[in-house]
Amino acid sequence: MPFFEENPLEKLVFKPGDAEAELDLKGLATNEAMEKVEDLLAAEVSAASYLITFDGARDDGRETLFLPLGRRLLQARRDGRISRCLPASDGTGYFIAFGGEASDGN
Repeated sequence: MPFFEENPLEKLVFKPGDAEAELDLKGLATNEAMEKVEDLLAAEVSAASYLITFDGARDDGRETLFLPLGRRLLQARRDGRISRCLPASDGTGYFIAFGGEASDGN
């Protein structure tokens, strides 16, 4: 087994500080949050990457933004609007990158 000085998987993980800007959707209703995401995807953005954050799961059983937002961001990637879309490890956000970066299938 080879020995790596650095973990090669580390390049696949993002850290919140890697994003150039943040879109905070915490406390917003699903419709309002999704409208803000649509505005972001439609706008000419100045930042190449964003961290989109939202409220985590609670004990009330209601759906979080994780699935609906994830589906929308994957569609935006298929449409060529964003080049990368990765979920945050804690399930309360997505890291997205706009064009200009090579797509690595994420």
